[in-house]
Amino acid sequence: MQTPRRSFLGRMAALLAIGSAPATLAAASGPVAADGAFWPDERWLEMIASREHRMIIESGVISDALAFRRGTNFLDVLNQDFNIPDGRAGLAIGTHTAALAMILNDAMWAKHAFGAKFSVKDAQGNALTANPYKSGPPYSVDALGKRGVQFLACNRSLIRLSRELAGTGGDATAIHKELVENVLPGVIVVPAMVVALSRAQSKGVPYMAIV
Repeated sequence: MQTPRRSFLGRMAALLAIGSAPATLAAASGPVAADGAFWPDERWLEMIASREHRMIIESGVISDALAFRRGTNFLDVLNQDFNIPDGRAGLAIGTHTAALAMILNDAMWAKHAFGAKFSVKDAQGNALTANPYKSGPPYSVDALGKRGVQFLACNRSLIRLSRELAGTGGDATAIHKELVENVLPGVIVVPAMVVALSRAQSKGVPYMAIV
């Protein structure tokens, strides 16, 4: 009979073999739990589901950070119109497809030309070479993270983006590893956004899509 530890290691080896888990799991999902399990890490879900006011927003588009602006409005209206502090709200913002660029650091924007790829430009029409959504008020990964917002990145979409960036003859596995290692601080890589949404709804968390 397999021990729980051996069974766990076997499952992890299988996931890594098919590319379903990120190459750097500890970096993506935080510290290893006492029982050794760290993929997938659903502490984000337990947190938002436990709050009185909760929502998960999913977006595959950048669209001037509309998902971040909707999240900011959610918290601000609770604060200002209902006198409900951030600590009583649970909010997750999940990214996939083009929206993944919003949760990747400046090094990835410069290396993979995300500004040009996803038409993110400055006032003069020049493609940006750094992530404009990483910090600064009122809506950014850093600003919303300080208010308790959980940011998610779809691993299946990261795999697809890696293959796209690799092109013919490139090393998609190495690029995937690099992308996972360069998500912004606090971003959690989840196996698939569609499953994260399903699991959130099963716990009573309302869902909003930004398309």
